[in-house]
Amino acid sequence: MVKYRGQRVRMRRKGLLRLRLREILQARGITGYAFSKYSGLSMNTIYRLTRPNGRFELIQADTVERICGALRITPAELFYYKNPPPALTT
Repeated sequence: MVKYRGQRVRMRRKGLLRLRLREILQARGITGYAFSKYSGLSMNTIYRLTRPNGRFELIQADTVERICGALRITPAELFYYKNPPPALTT
């Protein structure tokens, strides 16, 4: 158990935050190369953000703005959040 200022702190179970960029580009028939040219992002950034499982480690706010502006979507449509599974009781 984690302690903060001498008191126990319960940690929440984390949910999964995933990026839906790959799904959106496939649905619209846009290649990674075409999207990089249109959005002004590098090919390395596009391929890093279009991983099959949707995982990402760090994404800048400017990158999110460019993606949303190029695709004309909101950040809420760009991300997918899955609630954590219920805790198992013994």
